[in-house]
Amino acid sequence: MIVVHPTDLSTSHLRYIYEGIDDVKLFTSYKQRDEILSAIAAAPKDEPILLLGHGTPNGLMDMDYGHLITNSDANILRDRPNLVGIWCYASSYAYIHSLKGFFSGMFISEPKEARDLNVKASNEEIERCFTDFSKRFGNLLREGRSIKEAAMELMDPKYINDTVTKYNYSRLEYRETENDPMPIDIKELRDRYWK
Repeated sequence: MIVVHPTDLSTSHLRYIYEGIDDVKLFTSYKQRDEILSAIAAAPKDEPILLLGHGTPNGLMDMDYGHLITNSDANILRDRPNLVGIWCYASSYAYIHSLKGFFSGMFISEPKEARDLNVKASNEEIERCFTDFSKRFGNLLREGRSIKEAAMELMDPKYINDTVTKYNYSRLEYRETENDPMPIDIKELRDRYWK
């Protein structure tokens, strides 16, 4: 499994997804960009690739350097069924580039994001929800579930029991094909800015 998770305190909880999984190749910095792209390009098509942290519709970011995975890198991510993108607007990146796999839309991981989105939640609730998501996803993977099976289990409505979880989980999607519908975040951005 290849994991790209730039070091950042506010997304450190995402480590629970891959901790304890054997044979993880972990990359944590923009300084490793050439190694990351080489490892992904050389990996078998079905090898899980997890891209985790902060980002935009244009890719995954290293908060110290800028975009680590960019629009121009989408070609090496295409046709990979076990691709995971957990960063804000990863589903928009996947939609724009016709990628398949499990992706998050805007995902509240810190209090500022909740405030900006008018999602009322305490700091403790945000941390608990983010930790719960990461630990449950990691536990499913450690049990031997496929990315698709883990995604389907995570998106089960029985886990939606508070405002942060409702917001975040409504923006999770498993893209079976490159032609899956437009994610909710693009629709919201389009409705807000392109009326």
